[in-house]
Amino acid sequence: MLFGLPWFAVIAIVAIGGGMIFSYKEKELALEEKNLFNVREAYELREDIERLQRRIEHLESKVIKKSSDE
Repeated sequence: MLFGLPWFAVIAIVAIGGGMIFSYKEKELALEEKNLFNVREAYELREDIERLQRRIEHLESKVIKKSSDE
């Protein structure tokens, strides 16, 4: 007997505690995965914005060149 409890009660308590810890870690990993997804999505959006800025700069330079030729 451990803490005055029979062995089968101790096993049940340990199993419940282990299940609670496992559930907590699973939720923690899900939140971390969601955070990583948000970071990846932000990085992709940043790349899109930079690509659009380069395109705008390119178009502006074309317009300036065309207006200076006239």
